[in-house]
Amino acid sequence: MSDVIRDAQSHPGYYLPEGAQHRLQQLRDHMRFLARLAQPRTQAEERARQPAICMGELAFCLELLAEQVTQALAQVQWPAHLEPDPAGNAADAGEVARTD
Repeated sequence: MSDVIRDAQSHPGYYLPEGAQHRLQQLRDHMRFLARLAQPRTQAEERARQPAICMGELAFCLELLAEQVTQALAQVQWPAHLEPDPAGNAADAGEVARTD
């Protein structure tokens, strides 16, 4: 058993499957993109009271982001227990051993 797995087993916490971690990284990048998109690019846009993007479009994007965050969080398991799989291989540090 590797030191990483032993260390992870000694500290209870929340563990995400690799796919959920990847989804959260993509969501972070998407939110950064939306933040850059919403920033004014010219002084005229900065002074204008009307935003350069439609609020309905922004609301739709944020709803999609919220749905994806919900899906990723649904994969979080607590308490997480890292256990060897039946074949005798230890689970990766990012994987959760299923207890159901």
